[in-house]
Amino acid sequence: MNGLIITNQDIGHNAYKIRRFTEEGNKLGISLSHYINDGSLAVIKDNNISTKLPKADFVIYLDKDIYLARILEKQGYRLFNKADFIKMCDDKTLTNIMCANNDIKMPKTIPGPLFYSPKLVESNLNFLDDVIKELGLPLVLKRVYGSLGLGVYLVKTKEELIELYKENCRQPIQFQEYIASSFGKSLRVLVIDGKVVGAFQRFNEEDFRSNFGKTATSKEYPLTGKYLELANKITKLFDIEYAGIDLLFGENDEPVLCEINSNAFFEEFEKTTKINVAKLFMEMVKNKVSK
Repeated sequence: MNGLIITNQDIGHNAYKIRRFTEEGNKLGISLSHYINDGSLAVIKDNNISTKLPKADFVIYLDKDIYLARILEKQGYRLFNKADFIKMCDDKTLTNIMCANNDIKMPKTIPGPLFYSPKLVESNLNFLDDVIKELGLPLVLKRVYGSLGLGVYLVKTKEELIELYKENCRQPIQFQEYIASSFGKSLRVLVIDGKVVGAFQRFNEEDFRSNFGKTATSKEYPLTGKYLELANKITKLFDIEYAGIDLLFGENDEPVLCEINSNAFFEEFEKTTKINVAKLFMEMVKNKVSK
């Protein structure tokens, strides 16, 4: 059995994934080849799609380029994860929309309006009063696309909110209720093949973002009760093959969904929990492709 691993040009944390998937794949008789999505892998020409990639039994897609993902699926490649799931997770507001009406507690969320004109005027900022009225202060302004805590801001005053909106209004953003009870702490729950395999708790004493910067630490967390129930509900709703589900600690220890990560890094998870994530992932791939 042979497969491809596709990453973006900034390999970064994916270097660990590539090494571990290759190690565990070799033990299962699976050969993996790594390709970088540098803009040269596919072309649409004369009403046809062509790629420079070889035939393969599957693709481990570690990029967030939804266009290449859809091209590969149209060419018949089996992706882990599938393009629709990657898109839903990468777009944080879309995640909120898809989870709504399913008894999944989330922070109160307001999608931010996009702005296209060259210059903002005072009337373009009037809606921010309604945002503050609905969410209170402090609140969270979050870029819809981002990872590792980048583009997530804790906004304490109206003046800060105006300035941050001006800086970010030409890209998709959302405004969210601030969950003060979860300052600097969250849970990362890892799901493989429709099953919760474990969790760890993240801490950051210096920032409200538990996963941000060098001050973030973690420890294994025994997932039980309401937190396990919510993770299982999300897993079943989206028929998750692989993801990291991030949960916040709400008031009265109520679990609150923060986000779902389709391409979750697992180096810290393996070291903290001693769970062989790469092995479980490659076993899932082999079983699903074999069928």
